[in-house]
Amino acid sequence: MDFNKLKQKILKADNKTIQDLTVIFIIGLIILIGASIFFKPKPTNKSSDKQMVEAQITNEDYASKLESELKEILSRIHGAGNVDVLVTLDSDEEIVAAMDTVQSETTTNEKDSNGGTRTTIQSETDNKIVTSQNTSGENQPMILKKVMPEVRGVVVVADGAKDPNVQYELMTAVETALGIPAYKVKVVSSK
Repeated sequence: MDFNKLKQKILKADNKTIQDLTVIFIIGLIILIGASIFFKPKPTNKSSDKQMVEAQITNEDYASKLESELKEILSRIHGAGNVDVLVTLDSDEEIVAAMDTVQSETTTNEKDSNGGTRTTIQSETDNKIVTSQNTSGENQPMILKKVMPEVRGVVVVADGAKDPNVQYELMTAVETALGIPAYKVKVVSSK
């Protein structure tokens, strides 16, 4: 049935049909409102979201810091000319938290009626993250160290990279500065 036929049928309908449709509409509306009240989405932990955003910003800042430092040092190499650098990272920053480890071991010796002996050793380890309160009273994990992400690769675009000697100098400079192997570095000449 198309929309125009339905519209004409409703307009021709008597008051009883219009009242029935109105009641059905109101019941549907009540069901929708009730469902939205009872099935509210759970609030998210805003502090963990903030920490995740800070971690992402930190990684982007780390990559851009590496790029700017490399660009500055590589442009000083004789014959390099104008230099652009792209650094890609392998993963996110890793944070190592302090752990409180409790280990317990129980040894049980049992003798049966035939003179046999059975020894049972049961060990248990319980790890908990050590936390401390910050100035606002929130518990935060104590951080032992932060491990910066590994460099996945570096692309260097330089005016002087047409010369093989300059290209070699640029490549070895990047390898030395970042401590990465040669296969992770690509040096190309610019247009």
